[in-house]
Amino acid sequence: MAVDSVSSTSDVLSQYQTSSSASETKSNELGRDAFLELMVAQLNNQNPLEPTDNQAFVAQLAQFSTVEGLDKLNTSVEDISSAFTSTSALQASSLVGQSVIVEGNETGLLLTGGVVSGYTELPDSVTDLKLQIEDENGQLLEQFSLGTRTDGPMSVRWDGLNLMIDGEIQDIDYDALNRQEYYTDDEGELVLDDNGDPIPVPYPAGEYVFKLTGNVAGQSEDMGMQMSSRVDSVTMSSTGSVTLNLAGGQSASLSQIQQILDE
Repeated sequence: MAVDSVSSTSDVLSQYQTSSSASETKSNELGRDAFLELMVAQLNNQNPLEPTDNQAFVAQLAQFSTVEGLDKLNTSVEDISSAFTSTSALQASSLVGQSVIVEGNETGLLLTGGVVSGYTELPDSVTDLKLQIEDENGQLLEQFSLGTRTDGPMSVRWDGLNLMIDGEIQDIDYDALNRQEYYTDDEGELVLDDNGDPIPVPYPAGEYVFKLTGNVAGQSEDMGMQMSSRVDSVTMSSTGSVTLNLAGGQSASLSQIQQILDE
């Protein structure tokens, strides 16, 4: 018995490709609806004497299910990525105006009326620990003896005059400082505090460097100290990465932040 008007699978594909090329689609990939239409057309046009093999048909359905699952997975990943980017942007924007300790930053910017901070991790117990404060040109301005300290984190804050170590204000002999400048009134007279002592003027705004030296197991060592910078603005790239623009023209990523300082 002859079977007339039965198109082969290759004919169906050729018809579909001709129809697709006539359209204005910009992609050669089959979408979900096109895939289903092609499958139904294949079933409708199959040779009744040689129907589509069940295993082949099941394989096609499994392939479609896999593609559909991957498409949904891609959509979910894109949603998660978008949410993560938004969270990073929100977190970064909250840092604008804050001072942060950034890995690799060895120079801190002291603003008028502000505080410059430093942070380090002491590897071991240190004796005869000394803090040197230098200007941006490397000139030594002041040196403070800090005695003995155990291993672990150590933070330093300085407003150009007063010194705080790990949250404790240090007792400083202001008369022993290298800088001997005091506030005066309009007539050039010294301004005195409640105790009748002249009020010292702090170092001016500018860039400063903290350097630590001490003895570890009898050997003199230099302790690296990371310095603080203020976050002036935040930049978001087209890929979603966040860059912190720091005062003084420096920049850093979120992963480089070691501390966020509470001013």
